[in-house]
Amino acid sequence: MTNAHRNLAVLVNRDEVELVGPPGHAAVLSTVGVRQLSTALRDAAMQARK
Repeated sequence: MTNAHRNLAVLVNRDEVELVGPPGHAAVLSTVGVRQLSTALRDAAMQARK
């Protein structure tokens, strides 16, 4: 399945940030996707520090 949309979850578990995606799939991100992931990871890291 090329160009199929997949979800990548960014979860905060106490003081850890977990990335969860579909098993066996890789993510190739556009520039916008990289920015969105960066923002989500930054937000999750701030939440994990609390």
